[in-house]
Amino acid sequence: METSIGTELISKDELRSLIFELFPWARQFETAPLEDYATAVFATAPDRLECAPRNHAGSLLRSWIGRAALRRGFSGEQALEFERQIEAAPVLQTGPHLHLLIEPDAFYTHLFSLMGLRSHGRRCYISYGCSTVKFVERGRKGPAWLQIDGQAINVFGLSRSKMIPYSILGRNNGYSFQLQNVDRSGPDSEAICCLRRILPGDEFPSAAEAIKAANLRLWKRYFDAEIDFLQLDDHDVADLVRDHLCDDQSWLRTRLIEDISFAARLLDCIDRLADTAWRGWLKNSTHFFWGCIDGRLFPLWLDGTILRPSGAEEFRIEFSAAALIEALANGRIVPNLLLMFIVTSILPGVRALGGSRHTVYYPLMRWAFCEALRSDDRDAQLLVALSKDERPAAWGHRVISSPYEPFSLLRTLRQGGAATLLARFGQMTIEDASGPLSSFTEDPLWADLAAAFASGTASLTCPQWAFS
Repeated sequence: METSIGTELISKDELRSLIFELFPWARQFETAPLEDYATAVFATAPDRLECAPRNHAGSLLRSWIGRAALRRGFSGEQALEFERQIEAAPVLQTGPHLHLLIEPDAFYTHLFSLMGLRSHGRRCYISYGCSTVKFVERGRKGPAWLQIDGQAINVFGLSRSKMIPYSILGRNNGYSFQLQNVDRSGPDSEAICCLRRILPGDEFPSAAEAIKAANLRLWKRYFDAEIDFLQLDDHDVADLVRDHLCDDQSWLRTRLIEDISFAARLLDCIDRLADTAWRGWLKNSTHFFWGCIDGRLFPLWLDGTILRPSGAEEFRIEFSAAALIEALANGRIVPNLLLMFIVTSILPGVRALGGSRHTVYYPLMRWAFCEALRSDDRDAQLLVALSKDERPAAWGHRVISSPYEPFSLLRTLRQGGAATLLARFGQMTIEDASGPLSSFTEDPLWADLAAAFASGTASLTCPQWAFS
């Protein structure tokens, strides 16, 4: 079903009612101050169940986070604090794609996260930003574009031919912040001059690396310099997957990779969703990894024990630990979203916050994963641990929406002016803070799901919703 942008398919009231039906625990926050909801989604205790696969995955996750922090320039003590926090308070923001923090879709979500973190007195913020996305998502929107003072800014100064085919994680060029105003020629405006002084002037091997470096500066200047911000992307996740594959005690290596039957069952469980009321939410768009050539991504399909593309690309990789480790190291493959969530959230037991699609597809990922586990007694311990997870996912992206352009708004406030915005949004209700919720109401999947709930073909008792 195709719709034009701006076409409302489900009313905001119907949508909000459906969200609270899907997540009954959240209903108590419908009319409460937003800061109460932010506190709740960041309130979690570590898993105390004895589960060897989960404990091992958690250990690998903590070590990976510590190394990533060191690479970003944090001290050894700061890196250890990131490790301690993900163990004591396992919550990961996964909502926004990898954008500059002053892009509205990212800005207001990180503001919401800051609200929750401050309420618990935490000193670290860990966020994953998907970088298997194109420079341009639609129109003049995407990681390569900003709106400043109502004008379109080409962030990296790239031509359309250098943006359209490529994902921002590609290491196929040198990237630096050009900030070209495509709506007005002449000298830079005061706002652009200000932003240019803040952003790093270096050249980076990928746009994703440039954005992550810039966001560290933007966070310290405009959000909260007292809370350390670690932003991870799919290039980082590739390192975590490699850690699993290099470790012969890792569940991922021994069960997903070396026992091809589990991988086949998992893919089959996802395919079976097409015959349910949850159709369209989760698909096998690629089998565990994307192929990557010069920043161009393409799907791979598991054919026996070989990953191969369906197109004309000359590309094949053996589905074995050794071959995958090598391909990850040289950037020929990138973990897909399913594999990312397996290693960062499902296996280690970390709550994943996300947005309009994630709110539904992530619980379905957990169902498919658990359904595949049922066929082997070796996975009984892990299945029990997953069934005991409390609020494994929550709506945490686009909970705040505002028509105000973030960078212009921030420049009217003093340094660290996010505090003023936190106080303003924190006292609003979810209804008032979330705005029109167009990412939900204009989405045919949400309209179809609402119809399925209304007709009784979908409900909270559906087996596919058992691990939400």
